[in-house]
Amino acid sequence: MIWSNWNKADKTLLFVLVVFLFCLCLHLSYPASLLADGMLFCAEAALVGGLADWFAVTALFEKPLGFPYHTAILPRRRDSFIQSSVTLVQKEFFSKRKIFHHLERLHLMPMLLEWLDHPETRARMTDRLLVYARNILVREGSGEQAAVIAERFKDTLARVEPEDFFGEFGRWLSRSGRDHEILAKLAAYGYLQVEKPETRKAIEKYLQDYEKERTKGDFWSLLAAGFLEATNLVDLEEAAELMQKQLLSILEELAKPESQLQEDLLSLFYEKSMVLNLDPAFHQLLHDLKDSLLEDLPLGEAVQRTFTHLRAHLAEDQAREVDPLAEHLPVLQSRLAGLIGEEYQRILDLLKEDEELRRSVGHFLYDLIARSALHAQTLVGVVVTSVLSGLTDKQLNHLVYDKVEPDLLWIRMNGSIVGAGIGLIMFVIMKFIELN
Repeated sequence: MIWSNWNKADKTLLFVLVVFLFCLCLHLSYPASLLADGMLFCAEAALVGGLADWFAVTALFEKPLGFPYHTAILPRRRDSFIQSSVTLVQKEFFSKRKIFHHLERLHLMPMLLEWLDHPETRARMTDRLLVYARNILVREGSGEQAAVIAERFKDTLARVEPEDFFGEFGRWLSRSGRDHEILAKLAAYGYLQVEKPETRKAIEKYLQDYEKERTKGDFWSLLAAGFLEATNLVDLEEAAELMQKQLLSILEELAKPESQLQEDLLSLFYEKSMVLNLDPAFHQLLHDLKDSLLEDLPLGEAVQRTFTHLRAHLAEDQAREVDPLAEHLPVLQSRLAGLIGEEYQRILDLLKEDEELRRSVGHFLYDLIARSALHAQTLVGVVVTSVLSGLTDKQLNHLVYDKVEPDLLWIRMNGSIVGAGIGLIMFVIMKFIELN
């Protein structure tokens, strides 16, 4: 055994042996010396105490000098030791009393609110919800989702009153100024169509047909029309050109922003719309039209096709390892992120302001953590049993010895120290008795 590998208890025992041999030699050289007798008596007691404690400590883990009786206690009683360790961990470290005591000291809701209000948590939650929404679109079997969405859309449309919808739509057009913009675009489009030669020819044909219809079956009207045409007093081509120019002038005026004609036409439109909106016949027509659309509108099929095409595109983008929303629908992604952020903040504000809700969430978290900890009690027992059972006797000895090595070494050294002290006391008592 290398000297550097010896522990301090082994070195102490060796030192006691050397002292004993020195005292023995001293006693043999001076047999009548009281000091030599006392030193030998104390050294002998210290050596016996050190050897006894070495034997006792070693017998806990192995058989000292091969002695078979009541030694190697830990390897022989390993099953009892493992079961006691499991019981100790379950009943002491993970006992119900200690679990609930520690949970009561935790302020769960302040910790939760602080964590949820952290910018990193907010960003991470938003990203996860966006990924979740994207995965729902990519996931196969979206037929049921499409049917649910279509059904809810129909229910929403069924609850909408057409009169209220048109009234609100008209107010929105007026407030936003979109009515002037739409009318100007319609006028500009009409101007492009009216200025074409085909339009003038169509007007001329209409006038000819109208004249023929008006003079049909009337001799005098037919005679007057023929006379006017023969004398060139009525030129339908010129009249069509004049009407075309007049229409172009009107459309040009309508296309001007906030022109008087534009304002008059919009005022007339809103006035007649209000009158028409109160008409019972129009009311019934709108409801019949709405019911017909809801019944015949293939919303389910349309939503399903949209899901199918969208899923195909998203799957292709995922295969290329790119974010499909960010690449193709950045506006949608930004809007969804904004909506999720707003709802996230609204939930946080609700948790901070509503004491009853905060108490309910706190009780739920407390109950969840407590139940999880109690279930972990059994799991910890299984883990401890599995780990300790898989150790060899030597590994188990090292595991226990390494944890209490300093105390065991001091037990051995204390054997020599206490033995020397007791030997000195006994030697003094013996000599005192001899003198008396």
